[in-house]
Amino acid sequence: MSRVIKRLLIANAILLCGCFGGESPRLLEPVEKELGTDGPITMHYHSAVYYPDEISLQGGGYIVGIEKGDPDKILQPGETLTFEQPNSADETVRSQQAATHAGKIMFVSHIIRDQSPGSAKRNCSLFNAYYRAGVTTTPLRGCDEPSLYPPEIASKNAYRSSWLGMDTLRDSLSADIKSQAYTHIIVVVMGWNTVQEEAVRNINSIIRGIKHASRRSPVTFNPLVIGVTWPSQWNNPWFDPVYKLTSFRTKAKDADEVGLTWLGVLLGKTIPEANKLANRSIPVIAIGHSFGARAATTAACDGPVIAVEAGSRSSKRTVDLLINYQGAFLTNRLLDKGQDGSLNDKCPRARNIALTSSKNDTAVKRALWGTYAGSEKSFLEYCSAPSSLINCVKADAKGLIAPLPNSSRKFTYINADDLIVYNAFYTGGGAHSDIYRDEQGTLSWSFIEALGSKSTSSSATIMQP
Repeated sequence: MSRVIKRLLIANAILLCGCFGGESPRLLEPVEKELGTDGPITMHYHSAVYYPDEISLQGGGYIVGIEKGDPDKILQPGETLTFEQPNSADETVRSQQAATHAGKIMFVSHIIRDQSPGSAKRNCSLFNAYYRAGVTTTPLRGCDEPSLYPPEIASKNAYRSSWLGMDTLRDSLSADIKSQAYTHIIVVVMGWNTVQEEAVRNINSIIRGIKHASRRSPVTFNPLVIGVTWPSQWNNPWFDPVYKLTSFRTKAKDADEVGLTWLGVLLGKTIPEANKLANRSIPVIAIGHSFGARAATTAACDGPVIAVEAGSRSSKRTVDLLINYQGAFLTNRLLDKGQDGSLNDKCPRARNIALTSSKNDTAVKRALWGTYAGSEKSFLEYCSAPSSLINCVKADAKGLIAPLPNSSRKFTYINADDLIVYNAFYTGGGAHSDIYRDEQGTLSWSFIEALGSKSTSSSATIMQP
């Protein structure tokens, strides 16, 4: 290596140290270090705590921030995770339980209530693991007036306190549902390499498109939006983007873990309990993209495996409609294909499921160990022969579909070759992330209108396979 190159590398290292270091700490840095979320990327998964008015859902709703921490930082000494089926003989269940505490552990670090446009109230926190009584200038105020601040989370208690946060969200959702101001609950989760600020922006785009499409319909649509963010990215200032690519397998597992833990708790416990408390049930729609679709599918079909206390695993319906955009998971998670070509439903707790595929998505073509749901190969495999379980439809460039989905069939698979076409701004994978335009909102609204209503049996107990 030449002397000039060595000097350039040293100069670059000094500049990088200057960028990531410094004598002035961030406002919440002491607590971030306490929780182990102070890294150059991990801090981006609670950016809304720093900027609650700027990084927010434009139409109001809730942001649920999930992060990952070392057990010795978020658990009390000797504390372990509790599972719904602690002594299960089912190998799959045991494997799912093991996945939730293999290394770092998922916890809920913040739940923010974003106010509707025109509200006199400020965006505020229902739950904030970063609040400490000594930090009086934190930009995120508590929702419980007149105290202004949520309860302080004790050191090494972030995991157990996450249950408190979800219970607080349940109570707030119950009041929202009881108010009869909302027609649907929409839970949205984004995919790989999407920090919180970008995720919230993308969620705003998805909801905007659906709202625009709904205005052409006689059906009233006023959604209560819950955006779920999770630590979907690794980063390293020296080796990025190579370092990001090496994280693919780990982040695939993390997406599953999100579904088996707090996203699963949200869909399988928090929202159903809120509906019960309100004595009124409104349709629940879950929308996921890429690894977010993976997390949403895991949550709706299998989650949660964690629990406050041990007991039988819930078999209640979790969602009325699950929309998976360019799913980065094997399609056989949802459908069991028999030797005779017949299909069996592997997700009885979701009433209807829609999936998109596109030949223009190069990201889902890279899976080396199977066929991902978002790939054209998967669509052709599952739509090559008629099935009583699947509506096989095609979307045009405007997001309109033909034929219209038949509600008697649970799954709707969409050939979106003409719709998912463009490389979305500052993304990779071909057209993998082309889901934020109004045309995709038209597609989503078509499914919500046709398949997302609350059936009379939607809260009934579903027998597990």
